[in-house]
Amino acid sequence: MASKASVSREQIVRAAYDRARAEGLASLSVRSVAKDCGVAVGTLYNYFPDKAALVTEVIERFWITTAFAGSEGAGDPRDAGQPPCFSYREGENLVAFCRRAYAELAEALAAFRSGWLAEASALDARTRSRGHRAEQACFGHICRNLERVIREDPGIDPAALERLPAEELARFTWSSMYGSLREERPDCEVLLALLERALYRRGDPGAACRQR
Repeated sequence: MASKASVSREQIVRAAYDRARAEGLASLSVRSVAKDCGVAVGTLYNYFPDKAALVTEVIERFWITTAFAGSEGAGDPRDAGQPPCFSYREGENLVAFCRRAYAELAEALAAFRSGWLAEASALDARTRSRGHRAEQACFGHICRNLERVIREDPGIDPAALERLPAEELARFTWSSMYGSLREERPDCEVLLALLERALYRRGDPGAACRQR
């Protein structure tokens, strides 16, 4: 256990994150995390004013770790040195991008207690509101990258984007993926099939499938 003199904010967040991953968000309390860190409850209040602030940090850590870094690196996950799950990769079309990103997120969630995303919606109103704001910041990052992939994908029919702008399509795509993840579906193939049919030129039916 960390001593009272050596415990840091990062150690507290890591202890809370590990507890939430193993036992769910409902298991988090200032007292339980203080015990995991081997410090007095008052020590945690030097870093976090209340439980809501601690839970928010854990939720934000999950999305930063998966969407920004795609790994569980030490310290700030954005310094983990691995390609971000939702970053644009040269030559990757929308369907391939979504399939890969979904698989990586599902794999990350597999290390957590079942129903972790759904549990976040069942928190008390104050904590849920703060957690939602933290999620939205990360979701904005995800949607911006999805929008870039859509614009860079040469296989998408420009006429399709006139009917459905890239920004709206990105939000719809992420919302559908997130819903599938919350329901713990193994894949998002129905969504991908719909995107393929609606967006890609009929004269090039294999455009969306080449990078599977």
